[in-house]
Amino acid sequence: AFFGDRTRHVLGVAGKSRVFATEVLTHPVYEAVCDRVLLPSCARYRLNIAHVMDRGPGSVRQWPHRDELVWNQVPSPHPELQLASVIALVDFSADNGATVVVPGSHRWDDRDRMPTEAEWVAAEMPAGSAVIYLGSTIHAGGANTTDGWRRGIHVSYCLGWLRTAENQFLAVPLDVARGLPR
Repeated sequence: AFFGDRTRHVLGVAGKSRVFATEVLTHPVYEAVCDRVLLPSCARYRLNIAHVMDRGPGSVRQWPHRDELVWNQVPSPHPELQLASVIALVDFSADNGATVVVPGSHRWDDRDRMPTEAEWVAAEMPAGSAVIYLGSTIHAGGANTTDGWRRGIHVSYCLGWLRTAENQFLAVPLDVARGLPR
């Protein structure tokens, strides 16, 4: 129900594509933003999840959520726990299910507050672009009212002392992992 019945996933992308693992996951922009946001709160951050998500025709907007809530046992206030992004593999539009975010929601004192419709912004962007947001930002997969599939890659990094959503030790075969950058 969380992703909807019109969403397809390919999990463990880091273990399936060497180019993705060596050129996308270690891109200098990701490293710079993770260094700035996550590194002050840990000795080392790590890949939380990397999966392809296709939102198909008829997909409804996903439930509003903050990705960091998977670590609900971490007491508040706390530092930023996660940095997330969606990379557009096709042009993203409001009609085909572009990720929607609520800018500034990471600063809301009332963590139970739900956004008004006017506060949502669709991350419309051409293929090859990405939206980067904090794990404390309210967001959702958008509704796809077209007859095409909206394909993107969701990538997130988290503080090194947290358990990851996707176990990279199992998702990436050992012989593949040995050939990847640290």
